[in-house]
Amino acid sequence: MIDEETLDGLKRPEAIEWPFSRPTLMAGLRRYLDAPDLRLLDIQPMPLPQALPGGSPDPLSTLRGMSVGVEVGGKARRLALVLKEAPISEGGRVLSAVGRREYGIYQRLAPHLPLLVPGLVAGDPAQGWIIVELLTGLRPPDEWTRQDYVEAVVNLATMHDRFWGVADDLSMFPWLGRSLEADYEATVLAAAEAVQALVVEERIPALSSARNFFFFGQLVSHADEIAAPLREETGTLLHGDYWPGNIARPIDGRQVVFDWQRAGIGPAMLDLVIFCGTTDLMLDPALPIEEAIALYRTEMTRRVQPGWGDERFALLWDHALLWHFLTHWLGRLAASTVEDYDLLPPGFERVWLHPAMDALGRRLHVTLPDG
Repeated sequence: MIDEETLDGLKRPEAIEWPFSRPTLMAGLRRYLDAPDLRLLDIQPMPLPQALPGGSPDPLSTLRGMSVGVEVGGKARRLALVLKEAPISEGGRVLSAVGRREYGIYQRLAPHLPLLVPGLVAGDPAQGWIIVELLTGLRPPDEWTRQDYVEAVVNLATMHDRFWGVADDLSMFPWLGRSLEADYEATVLAAAEAVQALVVEERIPALSSARNFFFFGQLVSHADEIAAPLREETGTLLHGDYWPGNIARPIDGRQVVFDWQRAGIGPAMLDLVIFCGTTDLMLDPALPIEEAIALYRTEMTRRVQPGWGDERFALLWDHALLWHFLTHWLGRLAASTVEDYDLLPPGFERVWLHPAMDALGRRLHVTLPDG
């Protein structure tokens, strides 16, 4: 239910353009609430809370809040929902996999997940939109306790354990990303195009140095070598962007994991590197990163015995770091404006750029130029 203060702040323009029809939303609400007699009264825009899980700026999607009036059993009530939309090209083509992947997770895989995901109200994979419940009463990520972090790390290990070694079974879900396998050529091509934009067009002047440009190019040139150790690992289900900003932490109750638009199949190390790197970049975690890594390793060793001795673990960490920079950061930087880059937390170079450069030299013996 929506509180009175939020209701007072709702804007009520005469007409709002939504990507769905009223019958579609009403059918979804009837399923979601198990209320066959539900009637849809109205749909109004509403502001989203700042601590919304999955609400950080992302070129893959946009979020809108909705206050929906319904009548069930003769009684009126309001529901708070979130509409997530993928960008659409001028030709009407959906420009991200949010419709396919996130809808697929909520609709097909949610019953098999060992963690909670938001309730799906409605969606259309072809048009790239989904509607999910809006959770309230959450602890913001920057106020997470040590126990919150412990729960998140254990949940990640539990999910990886659940799907450990079942990559072939997951092949029935073609909408899952496979950057190291089926999507490999397209992934590397996209990275090469991103390097072209960064180097030739000099999209980000702050990154326009001979050292950085050489590093970007070397990532693409050595893509096969970067991917090789990761391909040797047992595959599992990956969230793809798992960190506190995409996890709802109710004050009482279990965590709920949002934002599955990068879900895929691959080595578990990718999720761990993303969790640690993004958390270190965006937050001051109550659980030190080193302790989070140690906890995850302990949990995975207890569950599946992945064979991660110190040397192997360090190798996989470096290659996962390089692969994430290749597949995520090159594209994100190339799509950024100067203003976008300036809005990145000041730790970007410390957390991602410089460690990736060091890993390239350490693992592939590439010497970067000075300056």
